Amino acid sequence: MTLAAALLPLLPGGAGVIALVGAGGKTSALFHLGAGLVAEGRRVLLTSTTHLLDPQQEAARPPLTLVLCPDLEAPSGACALAQASPGLTVLMARPAAEPGKLKGIHPAWIPALRATWDIVLVEADGSRRLPLKAPADHEPVLPPGTDLVVGVVGLSGLGRPLDDRTVHRPERFRDLTGCALGQPITWDHVVALARHPQGLFKNAPGPRAMLLNQADQANPLPTANQIAELPAERVLLTMLAPTVRILACCPGRRP
Repeated sequence: MTLAAALLPLLPGGAGVIALVGAGGKTSALFHLGAGLVAEGRRVLLTSTTHLLDPQQEAARPPLTLVLCPDLEAPSGACALAQASPGLTVLMARPAAEPGKLKGIHPAWIPALRATWDIVLVEADGSRRLPLKAPADHEPVLPPGTDLVVGVVGLSGLGRPLDDRTVHRPERFRDLTGCALGQPITWDHVVALARHPQGLFKNAPGPRAMLLNQADQANPLPTANQIAELPAERVLLTMLAPTVRILACCPGRRP
């Protein structure tokens, strides 16, 4: 099973906007999903409402066309959007101040882009490449009209102490999950993060899915009963690097 095959049934009509949030493999999932959708003949646009590592500097990324349009950083502008073309198109505003990163587009552009491409994939928050994160007040930056939200969790964070080497915004994680700073992070804390209204799926409309990534670094793996505690229609146990492996596909439970 591919990521595309696992997630498309949750997308109304098989087309629309998929936003990824969380940490622990979000960007890898974004590009693997994009490549899988292109292989199925879909016209796919990949973008971000925050920042994105420049995919042209990452050897593991699939073939793509990168388009930069500075006017898209504002909610309105005069940027001429090209017609959808075959393959994977990455659309960003401009190079970011931080070397190697690109600045995302304003979320107000997403509905117009959805009318042109079959699938629009959006990275809707950042995580500093850590396995876990809790959203700040301004996060995630979900675009209007989002059809499916995919929450990503890095299982390599389990058993590690709650600090800024494991979790992006550790104090916020503490407040949402009850895990004290320095305390080992457990499965119950992951469930609490996913189920809290201000947690992983904060402001998420419509269907939800979860990727429990870095399964090769979790010991033990969560059981089916534990996965059933998660507030998502579908939960995937994955290893996304260097290639995609889906070890299990299970139903979760919406609150």
